[in-house]
Formats: sequence, C-alpha cells, structure tokens
Amino acid sequence: METYRVLKGVKMYKAYIEYCIDGYNDIKKEITDLEQQLNNIKEETKDIFTSPFGVDIVIDSIGRMSIGITQKTIVCYKSDDFEIQLTAIGDENSSGETLFYFGDYSLMSNKYLIPYEIGLKIIHNWIDTGQLLDEVKWTDEIF
Repeated sequence: METYRVLKGVKMYKAYIEYCIDGYNDIKKEITDLEQQLNNIKEETKDIFTSPFGVDIVIDSIGRMSIGITQKTIVCYKSDDFEIQLTAIGDENSSGETLFYFGDYSLMSNKYLIPYEIGLKIIHNWIDTGQLLDEVKWTDEIF
C-alpha cells in the first residue's frame, strides 16, 4: 500500500477526507485540493445541517483529524490505535458551547474554538509531516 504521494515535487502522506451525511454511508475522497474540497462539502451540506459540519482527514496507519468547516472551528486528533486523543485549544477563558456535526451532533466547549485558517494550517502540517503542529496547544482533557 502506498503511504506517500508526491504533489508539486513534495513528498507528503497520502490522506483522504471521510464524512457522513446520511448517518450510515461514509464518503471517502482522496485529498487533491483540501480547501476546495472542504468548500464543496460545506456547500453540499449547508441546507442539511444547521450546525457546523465536520469531516475527518485520515492517514492510514497514523490516525485521523476532525475539523469543523466553519470560521471558528475545532480540530481533534486521534491516533490510529485510538490511544492518543487530543484537541487543539483556543481561548481557555472562553465560556459557552458550540454544536458541531461530526457524523453525530457534538456539543463542544468554546475553549476549543480556533480560527479556521489555523485549523487548515494544522491539517496541512499533519499531511506533510505526520506530526501535530507545535504552535498549537493540545489537550487530552475534556472541559
């Protein structure tokens, strides 16, 4: 099985987007243009879900990252064996919660909200290196 692919002369992990609209059938798409694909999914789901819609970015044998497709987003990481589960932290002083749809509705603390651009940077770094972005604070605690 091919773990890497070369795009624009850069070796990166082979990753795909996985999401579910109907609650039963997973949709998997190899990543070719992450931002465009996420925009297409947001457009596809905007009239179906009132909450921000989320997808998983998966790298086989490494893990998955979940990201909400909205301006203030959440990014969660799970290792392939599910032993490591981390969430990026935004403003630890924030209060309240935001409802996201990640195959099921999830009420998440606003302490986890980060700007979408940072979420994309996290995902791109992970696809390029297989590593979590150091510039972001991660936690395994649930607020």
